[in-house]
Amino acid sequence: MFCFLLLQALCGPSRTSFLTSRRPDTTKLYDVHFYWRKHAGNFTTLPQYFKQHGYHTVSAGKIFHPGIVSNYSDDQPYSWSEPAYHPPTQAHKQDPVCLGSDAALHTNIYCPVQVEQQPGRTLPDIETTEFATAWLQRWAAKGMTETKTAVKQPFFLAVGYHKPHIPLKFPWQFLDIYPIKSVPLAPNDRRPQGLPNVAWNPWNDLRYRDDIAALNVSFPFGPLPDYYARYIRQGYYAATTYTDALIGDLLSATNALFPDTVVALVGDHGWSLGEHQEWSKFSNFEVATRVPFIISKLSLQTVHLFRGYNASLTELNKLKLSSMKEESFFPSGKRLLEDLRIREKFKFITHKINISEKNLKRLHINDKFRSYNGLVELVDLFPTLVDMTGLPVLSPCPEKSGNVEVCTEGSSLAPIVNMLTNCKSSNVLMKSQCTSTNIQVKKAAFSQYPRPGPEPTLHPDSDQPPMHDTTIMGYSMRTNRYRYTAWLKFNNVTFKPDWSNIIAEELYDHKVDDEENHNVCRKRVYQSKKEQLQRKLRNGWKRPIFLT
Repeated sequence: MFCFLLLQALCGPSRTSFLTSRRPDTTKLYDVHFYWRKHAGNFTTLPQYFKQHGYHTVSAGKIFHPGIVSNYSDDQPYSWSEPAYHPPTQAHKQDPVCLGSDAALHTNIYCPVQVEQQPGRTLPDIETTEFATAWLQRWAAKGMTETKTAVKQPFFLAVGYHKPHIPLKFPWQFLDIYPIKSVPLAPNDRRPQGLPNVAWNPWNDLRYRDDIAALNVSFPFGPLPDYYARYIRQGYYAATTYTDALIGDLLSATNALFPDTVVALVGDHGWSLGEHQEWSKFSNFEVATRVPFIISKLSLQTVHLFRGYNASLTELNKLKLSSMKEESFFPSGKRLLEDLRIREKFKFITHKINISEKNLKRLHINDKFRSYNGLVELVDLFPTLVDMTGLPVLSPCPEKSGNVEVCTEGSSLAPIVNMLTNCKSSNVLMKSQCTSTNIQVKKAAFSQYPRPGPEPTLHPDSDQPPMHDTTIMGYSMRTNRYRYTAWLKFNNVTFKPDWSNIIAEELYDHKVDDEENHNVCRKRVYQSKKEQLQRKLRNGWKRPIFLT
């Protein structure tokens, strides 16, 4: 399985990228200190486009990154038909509410809590779910009061969950699913061989938390003690499953009230859980750039474009937490999708697809489970939803698109979704679409990450450098087999990389090293391949990257 997305593994740049369908080098946003409309161009957003085409658009929770990144307004008045909802208890995100071993309250990473004892007697993601389900009920009631001749206004509801973002604050009951003794360490909890220091993520955002600071871990390469690594992994799994249960409640309400709704589930970045001895995001590693991406039409059950790291999938048919069992999850926190018993419980589509073996391989289709396992990117979300809802299609962005309000730097995945959906139909005409060879398949996906210098630092923060401190950019390209990354000198005024000044390189061969533990860029046997990949990366996404 090799399915990945373009993004920068940081909330603000990633969300701005997929909500505008432009890549970070176009939005010129690599940190969280600028508003793209003033900084790069008056780019139309995904919800704005739907709003302009007659949809009522609503935001609940974290959709745009807060602050200046969205003009302190969630991009109003452009994107939303009504004021964006933020859960009131999110204001207590950094409060010392985590019970420590000294029986005092701290600002920890690991933070199971008793919900009734929290500020407001609830948690932000619970409030967001309650708001969203109540909004759906009100919208359904509104529709019932309209005359039969009235055309019901369609809606675009965006719901953003905070967890498993740090701090890992969640109802303590979810720990029962992951007994600490059964939580394994990351299988590759050592620094990769040959890793250049510029690529290292020293997880600065964890170090100032009370529980991590008390461990006195040396900077920048000191490892966490194994016992506490297990606690953080346990907390991440529990926080993910807590969110999973809330999504299940939201989807159950949506399915009951609006069964023909198109649903997209995405994450904005991954998160290292001790892999490579790292924690957090802030890198170009696979674990930081691979995320969940699911497109579904509820009435048609689910078509999975791919399955990502660091997230379990929500049951779409009213499965409740009480019926979840420990064996339903990988030890790493991923839902055990390969387990046929779980697939039966989830009622996944298992119809055979009428495609030749040659085309199955070319299109990266999992014939047995109707999943697409090819390369996709987050910039593909915008054009895909536009196509699936029948709105005017987006044109590809030109070479310079700063003055172009509406265009895409991604590609629509609707042909793949439609093919997988139609192949289950008994209609002969529909089944003929299953043999289509007219589908574009990406040969590469791209990501990037900035650094202030060649060594990890606390000041400036090499994990989250502001643009005025950024002097190096790591450009990464994932193909079906390889991940190649070039760390280049970067001009933070012109936003241009200097390909004549390569600071360091990484090359991982996933055929023999899918955990990215061995940087083989200096091995003679890979020199020709490295040079070939470097040329492709330098040409970038704008050059032809499709098989047709």
